[in-house]
Amino acid sequence: MRVTPGLACCVLLSWIASPSQAQEALKYGSPVTRAIAGGESHIYTLVADAGDLISGTAQLMGAEGTVRFLDGVGEPVVGMKVRAFYLGGMARRVGFVAPTTGRYQVRVAVGGTRPATSTLQLNQQAVATRMRGVVVAPKEVNRSNRIRLLFQDVERGRADAVTEFWREMAGKGPLIETIAGTDDDDTLVTFLWRARFETYNVLVGWPMAAFRGDDYYMSRVLNTDVWYKTIRLHRGSRFTYLLSPNVAQPSDRLFTDQLDPLNPRRFPDRSDAMVDSSSVLDTAGAPDESWARRSPTRLGTVEQASFKSELLKNERDMWVYTPPGYAAASGPYPLLVLFDGYTYVNADWINATPTLDNLINDGRIRPVVVCFLNSVNRNVELGYAGADTLGAAIVRELLPALRAKYSISTVARDLVIGGSSAGGLAAGLIALRHPEAFGNVLSQSGAFRLRPEGGAEPNLIAQMFAAAARAPVRFYLETGLYENVPSAGLPLHEMVLDEGITGGNRHLRDVLIAKGYDVTYRESATAHEAVHWRATLAEALLALLKP
Repeated sequence: MRVTPGLACCVLLSWIASPSQAQEALKYGSPVTRAIAGGESHIYTLVADAGDLISGTAQLMGAEGTVRFLDGVGEPVVGMKVRAFYLGGMARRVGFVAPTTGRYQVRVAVGGTRPATSTLQLNQQAVATRMRGVVVAPKEVNRSNRIRLLFQDVERGRADAVTEFWREMAGKGPLIETIAGTDDDDTLVTFLWRARFETYNVLVGWPMAAFRGDDYYMSRVLNTDVWYKTIRLHRGSRFTYLLSPNVAQPSDRLFTDQLDPLNPRRFPDRSDAMVDSSSVLDTAGAPDESWARRSPTRLGTVEQASFKSELLKNERDMWVYTPPGYAAASGPYPLLVLFDGYTYVNADWINATPTLDNLINDGRIRPVVVCFLNSVNRNVELGYAGADTLGAAIVRELLPALRAKYSISTVARDLVIGGSSAGGLAAGLIALRHPEAFGNVLSQSGAFRLRPEGGAEPNLIAQMFAAAARAPVRFYLETGLYENVPSAGLPLHEMVLDEGITGGNRHLRDVLIAKGYDVTYRESATAHEAVHWRATLAEALLALLKP
């Protein structure tokens, strides 16, 4: 992908420290304030025991920057989810868990050219101190056959059983097994943790755990370093997860969440990314990621721009993609408008451009111009309260501005509007109001379960389509099976009236089909996250932009 100068996603690299850095030993419990020149950094050194939680607060006044926790030779601490804590003005909680006993570094770096003043205070907590009085009772609903065999070997006193087990598991990630006596729709997945320091509990943090965390604590093979949790999952599951040893309270997970050391698969993929990373579970039959991960033979171009709206009285970032070989004389081209533009264009998230390039190069979709549009107030603009005004601005201001610069079709069936989550809801609302402008809706995990403020029922958009005359609009709707759970976090009297994301998508699908709409609908064993949408974006484009 060719990117015009100034693309915002490159700015973060300037926050990596310069070669010349001041260093000093840090005293636990004592705040320390230092002046740091623009573009430079200050390094504190400290010593920690394996399993210690090192945490506290950091603040940077006068400029923006980062705090990073490194090992004794200046490399990122092994297993950390958070690669950099961003600072600017307000004090922020920062910290990490020491994987081994030894020396560590804390690097406070200032971005840009302005000088800043940093204040840092860290405390040291040993595992036994933090976990005193903390008791969890793991629920073991399923047990892996391999874990059952390990129990038997340990009980029989096989001296090499555990060593052999870890040798067998190395580099493979979660253990995946078929279920005897059943079809292949489900599989047993066992998450594993090898205790390197004193361990009292281990929590599997996957999307479902956000609502039922206590169900996902690991059990231990007695008198060994093997911790495990076996979950029955649908075939084709893909989602991100983390493993969190020694959780004393929920807020600990900001620092205790760890990447799975047995699993080389990460999301985002780039090891140099200055963003949080998670481990990824993949099972056979998960949505095809090859369109997103394959290097294109020809590249489209992305140009950063801005959209200033008189109707909305604001200005926002946007990025415009033109396909490989774009030429105005070859137009007019179809247009795709995607909300949450930065998420879709950023190389560390959905990263739509390789998918577009590959599908276009292979002749699977029509060459298309894409506008990746950011939000100013996402919760309002992409919900029931603001989508009408946003839609009017897009139709009356954005589309004419794009057509003035690019060769774009004026025929509604050539225009697609879409997004993920609330972006999918907004796309549906705008197409309902403006079928003369947009003839296609692309919704990835659309948040159709949402109610308008004060509304008694979820999924008002389904009621709106049921009440309105059928419009000439095609729909691509897709959702994950592990999204149908937000209701679990509501009080009982609210839960019984609510829809999850999966249920909300099924509801809207049924209403649209009953009204006679052209609907492509997909479900997969995935969750409400970018690693899912990155893969399924290709299916959406294939459904709506065939040659």
